[in-house]
Amino acid sequence: MAEVILVVSGQPSRQERLTAAAQRLGTLSGQGRVRMLAFGPPTDALPAPDMPGEHLPDGADVAAIVEARGSRADFIVIARPAPEDDRATRDAFRAALFRTDRPLLMMPPDGPADTFGVRVAVAWRDDPQTLKALVPALRLLGHTEEVLLLAGVRAGSASPTIPSVLIEHGLPASLHVLAIDSSPFGDLLLGRARDLGADMLIMGAYAHSPLREMLLGGVTRHVLAHAGLPVLMRH
Repeated sequence: MAEVILVVSGQPSRQERLTAAAQRLGTLSGQGRVRMLAFGPPTDALPAPDMPGEHLPDGADVAAIVEARGSRADFIVIARPAPEDDRATRDAFRAALFRTDRPLLMMPPDGPADTFGVRVAVAWRDDPQTLKALVPALRLLGHTEEVLLLAGVRAGSASPTIPSVLIEHGLPASLHVLAIDSSPFGDLLLGRARDLGADMLIMGAYAHSPLREMLLGGVTRHVLAHAGLPVLMRH
């Protein structure tokens, strides 16, 4: 059975790039059916003429439709949030990430869109949220040369180990320990992924109360703002 990969786009200029990323996901999963859900300024043609899709009319409840369509997909592909995004685009992203319960591939504004999945980093912590993001991604890792486990560890804490789920699936993995200190962990995470040559990052997405986010900062928030590589995340 083919995977259903839903591309969500409110900007025509982003559609070709997002479609290329969705087609790459289809290749990695073995077989994928890409669909486009577009809104905002109309475009004359879909990036791939034979790709099914729809353009939402003005006034549509974009967030509700993204939630409904996305909940039926295997993966959602969407652009990384940008400061210039309008309200509909921001609402669509939040709905895709927090209301569909599906893995979401967030694409940065530049860099390769159709070659990722060879050196894959995982923001690893031994908790249900990370496993929830990692397990659906396992079927994408057949072409992976190495899985790079990036594990944050506080001073005095026990050293992490390679998780059983990767060993059981026969996936080669190397463990890289990142010391957690007073510096923003999101910046450390993205920097180490870049230094190791990762072309994709897998992570759980965490949402806290606004006060908690303001006081503690947030790895998820930092990645949403600064990731320079495709990020597969799931809330």
